[in-house]
Amino acid sequence: MLAKDALIAWTAPDAADVYASTRGQVRVGPLISDDGYDWAINYACTGGAAYVEQRSYDEMEQVAQVFIDFQTLVVSYGLDPKVVHQAFLNIDEYAERIAPDQPGARARSRG
Repeated sequence: MLAKDALIAWTAPDAADVYASTRGQVRVGPLISDDGYDWAINYACTGGAAYVEQRSYDEMEQVAQVFIDFQTLVVSYGLDPKVVHQAFLNIDEYAERIAPDQPGARARSRG
């Protein structure tokens, strides 16, 4: 999925009890699900395509933003880098630009 369409939802490991079911987790999915269900409702935070301005970024801005988001989730929110990596593999700009010997890396499918 392209970054412009990818909603990132996460909950910090130390989040309030109301988010206990998703503590330390991150998920990447469609901005709007096919059935209209808000799949991100149980997460404390959202980003990526949740921000309207990010949906209009050009390709290189999208790439930069994906890696900024990765860094933010790991450093600022304390999420496990391997957990974030696994979720971000759903974002084309991430999976196509990490080192090719990394688990889940994909060859670029476009320009």
